[in-house]
Amino acid sequence: MTAIIKISNVTQALILAIVLWSFYAVMLLDDPSVYAENNLLESTQALTLALALVFFLVPVFDSVRNDRLIAVFMSLLSLGFILRELDVEQFDLPNILILLGSGKGRNLLLGTGLLLTLATALFKFRYYLSLSRCFFRHGAGIATLFAGLFLVIGDMFEKIDIPYHVLYEESLELVGYAILLLAASKLARREVKSDTFIR
Repeated sequence: MTAIIKISNVTQALILAIVLWSFYAVMLLDDPSVYAENNLLESTQALTLALALVFFLVPVFDSVRNDRLIAVFMSLLSLGFILRELDVEQFDLPNILILLGSGKGRNLLLGTGLLLTLATALFKFRYYLSLSRCFFRHGAGIATLFAGLFLVIGDMFEKIDIPYHVLYEESLELVGYAILLLAASKLARREVKSDTFIR
């Protein structure tokens, strides 16, 4: 588990350096390419989300943990963000991966995963309701809320017509994904405990 902390900390430092470099490159060097499609900021977003996905999957494969369904949900959320950031049809991938990673295939994949997760939670509704409340008091849940806040603010910059609005949008999204990575590292290291017992 110390490896998760180290990887997370190094990644957070790199993300901060990339955000600072991006502002320097755009505002002082007049190089807007850093926030162009599939360039520095978007590629860093995708890599950050991929690492978050790996960390969220750690509890899924730990059979003694009772919060695995939260980890499944967060993994699906991370996968959804990855597929939102990447245009998989532009990569040299097998057709089945392109079909599942874009358009209606992506929506079907994520929708099915979320429906199965929610259906599973409904079988033990009281337990998972209690667990979800505990999640938002857990470090991972608090970090997830802050990540969402940065993503919402970043999305607002997409709609505002000011100089460098795309730089602000992409940078805020990257910070949000970095905080989601922090949430993933916290969830991978420490189980969310419910107030209720599984029956």
